[in-house]
Amino acid sequence: MYRHVRRGSATVCALALLLGTATSAHADDELELDWSGRIQSDLRFRMQPVGVGEWYSRQELPAGVERNWNTLGLKLEANYGRFHGVAAVDFVWSGVPERMTAIGDLSRVEKAEPYRLEARSIYMEAEGIFVKGLDLRIGQQVVSWGVGDQFNPTNNLNPDDLRDPLLFGRQVANFMVKADYWINEDWSISGVLVPLFKPAMLPLSGSLAVAQLDRLPFVSDSLRQRVVAEQAAAQTLFGHPTIIGNVTPVLPEPTFDNMQVAYRIAGTIKEHDVALSYYNGRTDFPQPRSNHTRQALGRRCNPSDTNDCVEGLLLTDVTLEYPRMHVYGLNVTGEVNPFSWISEEINGLGYRFEGALVVPQSQSIRLTNDALALGIPQAAGEYDYDGDGQPGGPGGREPLVVDNTPFLKWVLGLDYTFGEHVYVNAMWVHGLVDEYGAGDWIKEGYTVRQSGVIEGSNVLACALSKNGQTCSREILRPRLGDYVVLGADFKFANQAGMFRLFTILDATPLVEDTWDDEQGKRVQRKISPLSAEGFSMVIFPELDYNFGNGLELAAGALLQLGKPYTKFGSPETGGSTVFTRAKYSF
Repeated sequence: MYRHVRRGSATVCALALLLGTATSAHADDELELDWSGRIQSDLRFRMQPVGVGEWYSRQELPAGVERNWNTLGLKLEANYGRFHGVAAVDFVWSGVPERMTAIGDLSRVEKAEPYRLEARSIYMEAEGIFVKGLDLRIGQQVVSWGVGDQFNPTNNLNPDDLRDPLLFGRQVANFMVKADYWINEDWSISGVLVPLFKPAMLPLSGSLAVAQLDRLPFVSDSLRQRVVAEQAAAQTLFGHPTIIGNVTPVLPEPTFDNMQVAYRIAGTIKEHDVALSYYNGRTDFPQPRSNHTRQALGRRCNPSDTNDCVEGLLLTDVTLEYPRMHVYGLNVTGEVNPFSWISEEINGLGYRFEGALVVPQSQSIRLTNDALALGIPQAAGEYDYDGDGQPGGPGGREPLVVDNTPFLKWVLGLDYTFGEHVYVNAMWVHGLVDEYGAGDWIKEGYTVRQSGVIEGSNVLACALSKNGQTCSREILRPRLGDYVVLGADFKFANQAGMFRLFTILDATPLVEDTWDDEQGKRVQRKISPLSAEGFSMVIFPELDYNFGNGLELAAGALLQLGKPYTKFGSPETGGSTVFTRAKYSF
């Protein structure tokens, strides 16, 4: 690390003036500049190809090199008395050329060697500004109020960064104004204003989630069943399968009304840290707001089988939005030692609880279509949601994709250190970052993981009657899942080496919902998370070695197991990968 100190410079005056408190600077204060940085290379391989869709709409991520990121990270910290500034940026070269679409692309270095600049943090802060005990921080920053290990349902001010699954829990910096007032040494009150909304950053495989049109988003069971039957009829009878078209996320306008705010009171009670928080903003994961279907005429045949043809395609263009929500949070963390009566030398047991009560704004979806020239022509306009022969629904209401029922997310964790070499961690996680809406073992509510028609069913009759309950089959999953997270770190070679093994088991049961001819009604079958059908798990082994003087090497794997309709076996997770990493810090 390089440090430079100088007195009374123009830079000192500029920094003080910027904070509006130049007159409070003391003559004996010194400007201290601390530089640090890292050079890091990540190389990853996807073990198997993953994809969705048939030959006419196939989206696939191939096996082979998944990532070759090379990063130069620089960080500058400036301290001058009670003023502090931080600037941390990453220069990233992706290493994988972008798709070339024209000969001119061979002359563009940004295509052949894509690169980008990411601002991790750029902010300034002052302690005891205006009044004693009031701290102010302004700029690009990450505000983490959660206490869970990587799983933080109360961290809602910054958007989630899911581009790298190995850095799960990472968030993107955003411009904020953050004020902390210290009532005393143990208790503080905080307030944060976020002028501009930022969405979550998704991995490259994220587009595969939207491409799976059998995962219909409607809350209404009857509407989902009907749409499944109509899509099947259009494909099997008229040769027009439905595929995804354009997907357009719509961000909130930069208005006063769309600013995000949050408050927190935090303190210590008998060596246990406690915090209560409130957030008013939006979920950073988009929800569908409109679907528009258009027709692409023209016969197409499978290049691998000339007898496998379609007469045209029905393309669905999707618009996504970010609904509002209120989040009430509770964080408690500390340490207990139930074995102190045996010996004071026994380590204490660390615990942490992070809970969030989410009150969502309901979101509906509008379905429209162009005029469709199928066997049964469809006029242009809005979909007839209730099947009464008139466009729209009762009272003009659109179907819901998220209702306004409050729901809970939480993380309960325990950790323990055995001597100097072994650390273990266990957590119960209820609801991951991408799960949104009421639906768990507390209150029923499902998302569709797979749907289709029952073999041998009369899809034309179901489509014409506008009732698909006798034709459709669905595999459903509660909107909020439960996960068992177990992990351990084993250190060796005088703490230079570490072997890490973490697992995440999806403990959420699935439900198969289908029509039973004998009973003359729809029936449900539970699918255990420990069965071959319902099993889904992440296994993450990693080996790290620190050679000293800043050099670290690591290798490992991220194994995502399960059927394609399960949480971790689904294509949008990106599949299983192996990785190597080299990092030099200075």
